[in-house]
Amino acid sequence: MRSAKTNAFQAAVLISGVMYIIIGAAFIFSPLTIFQFFAENVSENWIDLVRDHELVAPMYFTVRAFGVLLLTSGFLMIMPLFDPLKYRGIAYLNGVLFPFISAVILLKNGLFIGVKRDDSIHGNYMHLPIVIFGIILSVVFLIVLLTLLLTRKDAKEGRE
Repeated sequence: MRSAKTNAFQAAVLISGVMYIIIGAAFIFSPLTIFQFFAENVSENWIDLVRDHELVAPMYFTVRAFGVLLLTSGFLMIMPLFDPLKYRGIAYLNGVLFPFISAVILLKNGLFIGVKRDDSIHGNYMHLPIVIFGIILSVVFLIVLLTLLLTRKDAKEGRE
């Protein structure tokens, strides 16, 4: 019988795994569709840009490859459900380290980068998709970290 603390830890890794799977699948199948929800101006000939533009093409396929990484990481986050003591390292790396570093990068650049939207508007502009993804990763970081800290004593004693 597992303790309530372990159940909370397992819920945290399950939630993070499901989030990773959903976001990863979305980025794999169509990164542009995801960003169209937030963009005001998407080129009609975006498929031509993806094929032969020297900047857009590598970014498009890199986002899709990142989606594969998130998808597989999501499935990996299910492992602590079966043996919470044995797979705590996965939770630390995939549920704490990765989302913390990524969230810092995304939130820093999404909130504080100044861009020029058009000729009449100058100043700071928030990149909404980047900020939302940064917030999601911050939430994953917090819930996994808190549940790992909550179960730390029991894990050292070998109890689930």
